[in-house]
Amino acid sequence: MSSQPRPTKGLSVGTLVGARIIVQPSTVLMLVVLAFLFASGSGDITGATFVLGLSLAVILFVSVFLHEAAHALTARAFGRRVDEIVLTLWGGHTSFDARELTPRVAGVTAVAGPAANLLLGLAILALSSAHVLDGLPGRILSWAGYSNLLLAAFNILPGIPMDGGRALESLVWAVTGRRHTGMLVAAWGGRVVAVGVVVWVVGQPLVNGGQPDLFSIMWAVLLFSILWPSASAALKHSQTVGRRAGLSATSLMSLAVPVRYDVTVADAIAAAQSCGATEVVVLAADGAAAGRFGLDVALTVPEDRRATTGLQAVTMPLPRGAVVDARSDAEELVGELREWWGRTDAWVVVREGEPVGVLRLLDAMNALR
Repeated sequence: MSSQPRPTKGLSVGTLVGARIIVQPSTVLMLVVLAFLFASGSGDITGATFVLGLSLAVILFVSVFLHEAAHALTARAFGRRVDEIVLTLWGGHTSFDARELTPRVAGVTAVAGPAANLLLGLAILALSSAHVLDGLPGRILSWAGYSNLLLAAFNILPGIPMDGGRALESLVWAVTGRRHTGMLVAAWGGRVVAVGVVVWVVGQPLVNGGQPDLFSIMWAVLLFSILWPSASAALKHSQTVGRRAGLSATSLMSLAVPVRYDVTVADAIAAAQSCGATEVVVLAADGAAAGRFGLDVALTVPEDRRATTGLQAVTMPLPRGAVVDARSDAEELVGELREWWGRTDAWVVVREGEPVGVLRLLDAMNALR
């Protein structure tokens, strides 16, 4: 991400390491649904059982928040800007600055969430086994421990969108040196997990001589409807990333030569032709890129008038700051496109502060599709 993403809509309830904590309205709906499901587990739903069910649902969402907080704290420990922690209908997600991401940072940040739930679950179960609480409070404590272990086990499954899928992606990325290959493997892993959930829910009772109950089938279908599309989207994205591999501002730019604003068209043409440039970058008095024009445009000026014609006759102005580094890769260019689309038609490509090329936004967009 080259700039801070648009804030997610929802209720802002605080911050953690500079990140907004957002609770989406759908989270409340899921809390109520889970409360009814937990309350109905013991038979008739009463006020007391609903309060108990709501308590269990709240514990589950607190565990989800701690899971996301672990992601955020780990990303921050790697020096990343963390933008948001969002609790949603189906769990949560954490957004952080992914520019120049490495397999190590991506992998460690991914496993931090399940690791936090695993450690928390083991600690809570240790307290539960020590009988620090008895009766109903003790059973709630035990539930908190097992729910964290369940979250850890589910999220470490080796397929996108689970954290285990991101860890698998990072591992393959580290081994092959190609992120899109890791993404591809993890996306297929997500599809396998999605099918596996349905097979396990339906097949396990059949193997034991029984029949899968309607509730289990509904949950399996619901999970499949979440996991399969997410994995498929990741698969499509991996193909896009694969096509973008090797693309950079340097590979997409047209060679340019910088000239001062006060030279003539003849001077600019001579400078461009001397180094084989097809674009000219016009520098303001302070040395900043102020405009540009193509060599073909300059050549339309009659030859006998070029030595007396100023650059203002052929220059297209550029907004201040419309520059990209020559080393910018495809993902960084995507971020720059979001920031600059509609504000300029081209960037000046710079290397160590010196203009070396011009990259048209339309050319970049077509190449990055």
